[in-house]
Amino acid sequence: MTYRLPPLNWIRAFEASARHNSFAAAARELNLTSTAISHQIRSLEQQIGHALFERRARGVRLTGMGAAYLPGVRDSLDRLSATTMKLFGLSSGAPLTVSAPLSFVSLFLAPRMADFQALYPQIPVQLYSLVWLDAKVDESTDLDIRFGPGTWPGYSAKLLMEDRSVVVVQRDVVEKCGGDAGALRAAIKESPLIHVVGYEDHWTKAFAELGLEAPSVNRSVRVDNSLAALTLVAYGAGAAIVLRSHVREAQKALPISTPFDFDLPIQEAHYLITPQTQRAAKPEALIFESWLEGQIEKTKRKG
Repeated sequence: MTYRLPPLNWIRAFEASARHNSFAAAARELNLTSTAISHQIRSLEQQIGHALFERRARGVRLTGMGAAYLPGVRDSLDRLSATTMKLFGLSSGAPLTVSAPLSFVSLFLAPRMADFQALYPQIPVQLYSLVWLDAKVDESTDLDIRFGPGTWPGYSAKLLMEDRSVVVVQRDVVEKCGGDAGALRAAIKESPLIHVVGYEDHWTKAFAELGLEAPSVNRSVRVDNSLAALTLVAYGAGAAIVLRSHVREAQKALPISTPFDFDLPIQEAHYLITPQTQRAAKPEALIFESWLEGQIEKTKRKG
């Protein structure tokens, strides 16, 4: 097969210029002169037969054709870089930094990291845990995973994983009730309730599902993450409502149980967010993203 492709250095010059809106900034990044970048862009435009940039007094701006061309170019460069590193182990040596909610790091990533390390021992990973949903985005982070509604001003959001919430109790509670549905409902009615901040209304919905009157607010504890909620449940401090994906992993280590056959829908989900003026992604980040998507798909198949 014959590929009609421009020279790779022209493509790199185009992508860098588009990202910076500047030939001069692209030249600094690629260790070239502005004249060389301008010449490469002009040669690329002549080969494809379309203007890619509007030249302005201060910087450049993509034309309509340039904007249409950029996503495919960026994706191709990213994938080529990732494939090269995956096959030949050409790691930069710098740690891959991944930022995610505390509970996602502890209850989803941590149990699976041994798999990633076995597959890609040449990629050092540095995990940062976030507690608050509105924590400031650090643009030096290679991968930023957030839990929320899917909109962050100035950022693009890619859906990673949707989920639902479930009621969780200490395993001893289920054993004492002997699996009797009525006894379980009575136990929940009398139990202290653990609320994850932001989802206090879930207990009202759960009580409605169980045919119980609205829960009392007097016997309750509020926490800011699911990991804390599950730990409290394990130590007998009450019942909680948390994401099913978190409970699935926590059950392997903690004496907790999900006694009811219903779950509660939530509007939020886990997203990968990137600045809308994204720099070229590190190949290690693309490899981690692909691996994570595979792990999430496995979780979906398990139900």
